[in-house]
Amino acid sequence: MPHNSMDYHFDRGFSHDTHEAYIKDTVAAADADVDFSAYDMVYLVPTKNASAISFTPTYVHQPGTDGVVADGKRIKWAVTFGQDMWHWGPKLVDHETAHTFGLPDLYAFDKGDDEHRFAGGWDVMGLVGGAGPQYFSWHSWKLGWTDDSQVVCRTSAGSDTVQLTAVEYGSGTKMAVVRTGPTTAYVVESRRRAGADTGLCATGALVYKVDSSVETGRGPIQVMGAKPDAAPASGCRPLDRRTVRSR
Repeated sequence: MPHNSMDYHFDRGFSHDTHEAYIKDTVAAADADVDFSAYDMVYLVPTKNASAISFTPTYVHQPGTDGVVADGKRIKWAVTFGQDMWHWGPKLVDHETAHTFGLPDLYAFDKGDDEHRFAGGWDVMGLVGGAGPQYFSWHSWKLGWTDDSQVVCRTSAGSDTVQLTAVEYGSGTKMAVVRTGPTTAYVVESRRRAGADTGLCATGALVYKVDSSVETGRGPIQVMGAKPDAAPASGCRPLDRRTVRSR
């Protein structure tokens, strides 16, 4: 690299242009050995000695700008892994890659009393190291991993009886949605201790509110539902027990 890590000013709140400059230098340094014409996304992994690259940001090219171009190909997406990768581990790849797919942060940018007051550890887009890192069924639906036929949606007054299959499994009905407005809905899904969720603090029906008009980091998804009747176990948060008939 042409500069020391500290010269790139990787501080919280750093700009899109700052990150783009770092990506340009990295891609240029690797260009002699890598044919970038086959790629439109890259992962950048600094050494552990690059202590000033403290956290992991995701880059998305802004249309209408030059961006980063190598071997005739524009790099549209990139993730720069910071020193926090040594803390979060492989789940950080899931979190940041999902940003390139368009998923928002579910933790609070305004930390307040609890940075994870919106979604707790129920989705890797919230607390990366949480007890339930499986994506919400709402996110799986947005990404096309859950088919429309696996969703029951009510948009008017009435009632439905829905038998849900846990989000950790592939088949069956994955969520029930009650639309409450142009951008709002309540979602019910089933969570079980399986797959990525073997460490769940509670199982059962999980209820959350979705508002697609709310920006990333400001609570576009907020977990609702039953309040826990006991203090959370070690490694769990009160919000991590908010399932109906949790156990």
